[in-house]
Amino acid sequence: MISILKPGKDPALPSSYQHISLLDTIGKLFVKILLARILHVVNERGLMRDEQFGFRPRHSTSLQLARLVERITRPFGEKRLTGAVFLDMAKAFGTVWIDDLLYELTLLNFPSYIVHKISSSLRGRTFEASFQTAASSRRRMRAGVTKGGLISPVPFSLYVNDMPSPSHHVELALYADDTAIIATSRKPTLLVSYLESYLNYLQRWLSEWRIASNVAKSTAIIFARVGRRFIQPRPVTLFGEPIEWVDTTRYLGVTLDKRLTWSPHIDQVRKRADQRRGMLGPLPSRKSDLTVRNGVLLYKQLIRPTINYACPAWTSAACSHVRRLHVLQSKFLRRATGALGT
Repeated sequence: MISILKPGKDPALPSSYQHISLLDTIGKLFVKILLARILHVVNERGLMRDEQFGFRPRHSTSLQLARLVERITRPFGEKRLTGAVFLDMAKAFGTVWIDDLLYELTLLNFPSYIVHKISSSLRGRTFEASFQTAASSRRRMRAGVTKGGLISPVPFSLYVNDMPSPSHHVELALYADDTAIIATSRKPTLLVSYLESYLNYLQRWLSEWRIASNVAKSTAIIFARVGRRFIQPRPVTLFGEPIEWVDTTRYLGVTLDKRLTWSPHIDQVRKRADQRRGMLGPLPSRKSDLTVRNGVLLYKQLIRPTINYACPAWTSAACSHVRRLHVLQSKFLRRATGALGT
């Protein structure tokens, strides 16, 4: 495993490093074949819960975000509030206990040959960490599926498949380890009651399955239509720690604000697009030898995906906010194609 320092982190802390391990070609081929077999069984038997959108056919982050936004805005016309808790699972993929995962797959009646293949691929694994010129001794892995691996999100989604079902007042939005808990009510105090009632069930389940939750990085937010005023209630708690109410939060790469104006999200999109444009330097400019075709290709590969990401979820943004993205797009295309400004 190779350790790479995360941007802006303290190099003296072990948690500041991202650990990367690479499989050989045969290992990658085996994982790809095994994943295809697992997904075939999951989709054929409908084993994944409806709220889970992670790594499923005809499901995506954009679709989950559009579903979440619809759940948030639907009560606005009924003068109700929507409260949501966004949980941060601490090292989620690394906390999956292999025996528990195999037990869960057995309960789901997975074919025995697939269970044996997963067992042989996870059990008995060893690793050694290298940093610069130093290397650690070889250690045995007792838990965890490889983060960033092709197959890892699917076993994890199956591992958390029996997460407690919500009550009538609460809904879930899941994407692998990204978890959002949503409740609606006319009164903020009832929102806290509904959310905490579910969090109490979830707390027992997390302890039972030995899944850690980083409460300090979790957030809670109350969504309300513009002009609606209310008194902020006390924070909800998990494991005795408060989850503070915030004005903006991020979920699946999108910034949500408490009024759903989408202005903070568009600010972030402009910032990321400007950073990508800056990485290209003088390449897309009138004095460059870059052809129009290649300039448009750069736009399609680098700028447009950043601007368009999850756009079905934020179609309700005001025209004045969306126009800021149009201006950014126009500037890049004029530079990339050598067109004169107007």
